[in-house]
Amino acid sequence: METAGRATLSQQPEIIELFQLLGKSGMTEEFQKVNFLVEYLETMEQQFGQVLENLEKMNTQLMQIENRGAYTAVSRMTDGVGDKMHEIGNQLILVKNHFIQFAKDTKKIFQEKGKDALRNAVTMMKISSILFALEKSFHSGVECMDKNAKKVQTISNEFHAIGGHIGNIGRTLIGKERKDSVKEKADKGVLTKVQKIFFICGNIFSNMEKQTKGMAKQVEQFRNSGEKKKSVKEELRRIKSEKSEKSAMLPTIQDKAR
Repeated sequence: METAGRATLSQQPEIIELFQLLGKSGMTEEFQKVNFLVEYLETMEQQFGQVLENLEKMNTQLMQIENRGAYTAVSRMTDGVGDKMHEIGNQLILVKNHFIQFAKDTKKIFQEKGKDALRNAVTMMKISSILFALEKSFHSGVECMDKNAKKVQTISNEFHAIGGHIGNIGRTLIGKERKDSVKEKADKGVLTKVQKIFFICGNIFSNMEKQTKGMAKQVEQFRNSGEKKKSVKEELRRIKSEKSEKSAMLPTIQDKAR
């Protein structure tokens, strides 16, 4: 399946056509469900974009680290972060493409089977498992950012301690207080900024995870509502069918009575 590109989901021709189809068919609830999902996925894309922007800022900050040991340690760590972002980004693209394919399929269903089949397709949309997968993915993003924020703190503490030990042996011997070098202060400041960026990204992923849980609940409520309506309709059809059968039998019974 081809990727949808950089256009937002609501700008995709297939999604626009689906909205138009649902609107013309008077399917208000189905329109709302699709709209909720489109807005949700666009919000996830926007927030993931914020994560990537922050990580780009972090890479710029890393270039300012003077201590080569600290720079190498943090750089290796950020390679793993890049892999995780690639994984989450690909999953978002797959979900977006899945939704576009769903829009194509529902149009075909409407053309071949009509309005009721379209309504049923939207109501029974298999989105719960996809949302669950995204929720797990965003949670792994939270864990990745929190873990790396702690690693940066450890690296900062270790190099601060080593630098202080080597650079202040003479001062300690003559009884003077420890003094941080200008470079050491600068590096510590950069590492603090890097750690802060990891915390910011972790908070963004945490919000994405919570929003996905909320979306999953909304989808389930809509599905349950659709199933109830479907069962009511089926019961009404059954009653109507029974009435028709009884009406058809009445003349036969009356004839026999004569």
